[in-house]
Amino acid sequence: MTVQDPIDDRARSLSGLADALDRLGFVLSGAAAAELGRERDRVGRLLRGVGTRAAAPDAPLLVVVGGGSGAGKSTTVNTLVGSRVALAGVVRPTTRLPTLVCHGDDHPWFASDRVLEGLVRVEAAKAAQAAGERTLLLATSDALPRGVAVLDTPDIDSVEHANRWLADRALDAADVWVWLATARTYADEVGMSYLRRAERRQALLGVAVTQLPAGQRDELLTDATRLIADQGVHLNRLFGIDHTEVVDDQLPPSAVAPLRDWLAALAPVEQRRRIRDRALTGLAAAVPAELGTIDRAVREELEHADRLDRLVDARFAEVAPGLDAELEAGLSLRAEVLDSWRRLVGGSELLLKVQTTATQLGGLVRDRLGLAASGRAEQVQAEIGDELIRILDRLLERATVATRRDLEADRAGLHLLERHPRLRQAASDRQRSLRTMVDAWQAATTELIEEVGTPRKVRARRATLAINSVATSAILVLFTVSGGLTAGEVGIAAGAAATSQWLLTKLLGEHNVTRLLEEMRTDLQRRVATLTAAERRPFDDAIGAARPPQQVVAALDEHVRGGR
Repeated sequence: MTVQDPIDDRARSLSGLADALDRLGFVLSGAAAAELGRERDRVGRLLRGVGTRAAAPDAPLLVVVGGGSGAGKSTTVNTLVGSRVALAGVVRPTTRLPTLVCHGDDHPWFASDRVLEGLVRVEAAKAAQAAGERTLLLATSDALPRGVAVLDTPDIDSVEHANRWLADRALDAADVWVWLATARTYADEVGMSYLRRAERRQALLGVAVTQLPAGQRDELLTDATRLIADQGVHLNRLFGIDHTEVVDDQLPPSAVAPLRDWLAALAPVEQRRRIRDRALTGLAAAVPAELGTIDRAVREELEHADRLDRLVDARFAEVAPGLDAELEAGLSLRAEVLDSWRRLVGGSELLLKVQTTATQLGGLVRDRLGLAASGRAEQVQAEIGDELIRILDRLLERATVATRRDLEADRAGLHLLERHPRLRQAASDRQRSLRTMVDAWQAATTELIEEVGTPRKVRARRATLAINSVATSAILVLFTVSGGLTAGEVGIAAGAAATSQWLLTKLLGEHNVTRLLEEMRTDLQRRVATLTAAERRPFDDAIGAARPPQQVVAALDEHVRGGR
């Protein structure tokens, strides 16, 4: 086993975490989603960079020169290489495009996409043709030793987001940080925040205080050292660059000689390996802190998703008891339905014949009476079905509208509705689904009657009433029962309901009637639950898609709270 094996293991783990983070959309974070997306991308690049470096421990070091506006980054880089390769300006921001300078032998490494992935490479000699905020200028210089490249970055305090983004990307990819601040800005909080970031990553860090006034060098460098130490930042080197004349965007070579010598000392292969190993170890240790913003956002989104789930649950949970209450109170057309059925069953001689001489009826009479009863039964079931559909449609619509209203009143819920405008639209196929469900339930009731009460079902088949007529009686009894069923008694409202109850008991037996009604009610409740689940599914799917994936949550737990 080599010293690189533990780093390789961490690299694979962190690369897998980066892939997991790519799945985060931050839908429930609203206005913060864009910024969180950028943070996700930044951390992902940082994590993947570990793999790139671990795979090539002998590769040239990337020394990133960072700092605020006017700190002299481009001027310092030009002085280090002895030519005007980085374009320094006077209009803020002074540096707009990052420029990477390396020895000619190292050019192939940096010309590829292995470092600073996603930036378009343009040779510095063609800088005038460069366009776009994702451009990286490349230059070569024999003044730099093999194995060390220097990157001039845009200002970290630029008013332009693209410049700050590029500067952050460069610093995230750095093996070595060289931080520049003027004699007036070395104590600024913005700069100190970056130095603290370098400390978290255990990066090799050099700080240069530029534009030091004559006679104040030692005092200012001492003060800078103290302030940086107060931040808990450990410097590897502190450089002072005196205020002096700039010619052709360069300082006198002696002004940066200590910095040049320090960089040259980093170039040998063994030294590069040690620096890269240190950087990788530091990055791995800094992962929990780097993930802080994303982890907090994911935790908040989980809370948002749980809350939205509860809102949906609460509204659609009202459908089943709402139906029970409606049916307990009675169907609004029940009097008409019962009266129609009473005229056929209760007001004719048919029931008496079923009671006394059902087995003696001739086939023709039986058939005629059966046809009459079957036709009327279908009519009654259709009326009941229509009423049941109307009730369910109203209950589902009420639940859906109330859910939308609750989501609109919730910040995360409103973001969800904006992301999924279809959630505001009425269900287009609800009536068809309801009709299918009710027809299937009524058909299942008919089949159930054929299965219940053996051998009494034989008597039912012999009776002049068709099976669907018996089913109609059962449905009417189910919808007119109040207070539930008992083993020996079924509470009946009146008239036709009593007649239907008597008919069922005569044909199937009291125990079987009780069982039949219980199974009918259970079957209806199951079908309504299935339909309710389908009605709420668009809400559930939208919340589920917005919820941070469990695999990502687990990966964050492992790396943030697991100490990896």
